[in-house]
Amino acid sequence: MMIERIKREHGYMVRLLAILRHKLAVLKDERSVNYGVLREIVDYLANHSERVHHPKEDILYHHYLTHYGHHKGIDNLELEHKTLSEQTHEFLNIVDMVLQDAVVPQSLFIEQLESFLNAQRSHLEMEEKHIFPYLMETFTTKDWQIVEEQWTVCEDDPVFGETIAEQYQQIAERVRQNAHESI
Repeated sequence: MMIERIKREHGYMVRLLAILRHKLAVLKDERSVNYGVLREIVDYLANHSERVHHPKEDILYHHYLTHYGHHKGIDNLELEHKTLSEQTHEFLNIVDMVLQDAVVPQSLFIEQLESFLNAQRSHLEMEEKHIFPYLMETFTTKDWQIVEEQWTVCEDDPVFGETIAEQYQQIAERVRQNAHESI
């Protein structure tokens, strides 16, 4: 079911955001981090969200608004997805500047990373705690069938799927490492 796939993707995002949160702590301790891994994570969050994740959620939200009317929490989610996308790309540009040896004050980078993490966390929590439970309570079996039929995009995840994309090898390895460490 679509909602289960979306929730699984949220779990993947939470794991990646935890890696970024750890990097933030390392930076605050004035130690160095692998900016290449950091870039891969932000790039993945930008591209996978825009191509697969948010469009899938938007199908749910459009269906709700079309068939059930307005809802304070759902009305603005498509706009919030666009805002998150813009913020993610802005932060990705800052990461790229660092990787190209541009002078980016450490305090500014930390502030931007923290802002990025907070926006991502806040969005995920709002959907998980408020929107999804509400949709699961409201949607009928027929609603779920209709939204499922609208989704036709290939979902092979480039980090957590069967085949790891070349540009995400470092984060896939880091995710595997973290999984082994938590056992």
